[in-house]
Amino acid sequence: MTGSKRIILLLFTAFLLTLAVLFLPLLRFKTALYTKRSPNTFVGDEKYIAVRAEVDQEAAAYIARGIPASVTEQVTERVNSKGVKTSMVAFSILTEESRSGWQLLRAGLSFSTLLCLLLVLSCLLFLTGLWSVKAPSRSGSTIQTASVVLALAFFFLVPVTALNVNISLSRKVALALSQNLPEPEMQHLFSRLDTFLYDGAAGENIQIMLGTFSYTLSPLYYLLLCPAFIFLISTLQLRCGRILQPLLRILLYTAVLLFSLFILYPFFVMFITAFRSNAETTDMYFLHILPTKWIWSNLQDTLNRGVLRYLANSLLIAGGATLVAMFCGIPAAYAMARMEFKGKRAYLGFVIMSQMFSPVVLLVGISRLMNTIHLNDSLIGLMLINAAFNQAFAIWLLRGTFVSISSEMEQAACIDGCTTLGALLQILIPIAAPGIVTTLIFVFINSWNEYTISTVLISTQTNRPITVGITQFSSFNMIEWQYLFAAALLATIPVVILFMLIEKHLAAGLTAGGVKG
Repeated sequence: MTGSKRIILLLFTAFLLTLAVLFLPLLRFKTALYTKRSPNTFVGDEKYIAVRAEVDQEAAAYIARGIPASVTEQVTERVNSKGVKTSMVAFSILTEESRSGWQLLRAGLSFSTLLCLLLVLSCLLFLTGLWSVKAPSRSGSTIQTASVVLALAFFFLVPVTALNVNISLSRKVALALSQNLPEPEMQHLFSRLDTFLYDGAAGENIQIMLGTFSYTLSPLYYLLLCPAFIFLISTLQLRCGRILQPLLRILLYTAVLLFSLFILYPFFVMFITAFRSNAETTDMYFLHILPTKWIWSNLQDTLNRGVLRYLANSLLIAGGATLVAMFCGIPAAYAMARMEFKGKRAYLGFVIMSQMFSPVVLLVGISRLMNTIHLNDSLIGLMLINAAFNQAFAIWLLRGTFVSISSEMEQAACIDGCTTLGALLQILIPIAAPGIVTTLIFVFINSWNEYTISTVLISTQTNRPITVGITQFSSFNMIEWQYLFAAALLATIPVVILFMLIEKHLAAGLTAGGVKG
């Protein structure tokens, strides 16, 4: 038997193993049907026997209705303050059952990823069957590539399906208990849960039984990772002829993807919450991932409460602070990179030392200074303060950019008749554009996100930047989450646009100054 046929046989074995795992009890659940506590009861006495008989009778009633039930008891003994030994017996009637993967599919409870897993598995089996047929090299390569992609999808669908089953089932139970659905939908959901969990035996007691419902996904489910790994390794072997290098690349891409999802998840929550109703934003169970009804008017309501004015203020403050910081920072950085003068080292030390002072420490002095020069509660004053606090950062970053540019270019320009200022404007600044753009965007973002100084200096509502104005949606006893996130969504748009415009210069600017000469 050739190597390819052995691998195909291994793939069919993995397929059969997957089907076998789906017949195992993958979901286990438990419900407390009845609980009775009997104080001052000792095991074996008359009261114990009477209460136990009553509990056994209740259990027999559940069994008669087709619900498997078992009686458990818990004995608690203690000595009271009088030194008398007391005992309490707690009786519980529990039902414990399990469901296989095929029963999950038939439940009709939106276990969509489990269905996707089986569809991917079927497609993978079909492509595997095509390998046994001799095909042209181009079509054979396409089939093998598609098989690798499907095998990779199957591998990642295993943990995703586990997460989906847990979330879907918990949300269905929470929806049923919350009674926030219309009556027809509520009855339909109760019927589905009763059929799936209790084989239709719960009846009118379904809501009470769901109140004590708990479940776990069996560790047997993760046996699916074994055939999934076999599928991935086998398809890689057939497609690439080797395993290690493609597998390492897949692991690298997977790590990057997971990290990206982790980073982007808060933005996803911000986006969907911005269009939820007030009732859904305060739902502590987070029953719906997406809004049941998209409330697009939240943006309009947010704009009507002055957010557009706050955004304009932030643009003026951040834009003005960036221009002032760059106008002062470029000449200063050029002097630090090219000129020699007394006190240069001391000045560099002072610049870096100024970054050690937090704006909070200087708030009192800043407030008095703004009052003295009559710039308190003004956009210009806030603009100058932001420029001052970002000046040291701008000088140091731009100095590294200028140091990395060869001084021979300026010398050649001076020989051709340029002045020092002309060489700076016509030669250095165009070459240093990536570093300047990087500095510009960092200064802009720092000014855009500034909150503490704005809170102290700005008292007029119309002069507030977006970081301060957005706080109107939260008060001592209530937070309007839908408006808060809608305003936050609007506040991210200018920064995203700025990144899109200058992104091509950003990577080059971050490495500027890494090599001198």
